Amino acid sequence: GNEMDVFEELPSKVEKVSLTIENDEALTIDAPNEFLDPLMWTFMKDPVRLPTSGNIIDRSTITQHLLNDPNDPFNRKALSIDMVEPATELKERMTIWLDQKREERDCKMEE
Repeated sequence: GNEMDVFEELPSKVEKVSLTIENDEALTIDAPNEFLDPLMWTFMKDPVRLPTSGNIIDRSTITQHLLNDPNDPFNRKALSIDMVEPATELKERMTIWLDQKREERDCKMEE
């Protein structure tokens, strides 16, 4: 009964989520450089500061890097994932910027 209804709604929910992700990725095409991961050149989702070099990088990028190499990619100093610090101020600016972009997009879609 109820479980089947939930199961039948799943494809449309997945489609909505993937459209949202696609649309958000399209919004970030003209993102300021400070919002981009310096190694991957992708919009950062979870920016962190590396205390060893002061650089900001996406958590997923540095996590992946540290699996293979326990050093800061910018200056080769010893670094571990528990040393990285959330770049909360930058994350807030990124969130505000992205919210404004979403608003602009949504206004255009309504016209």
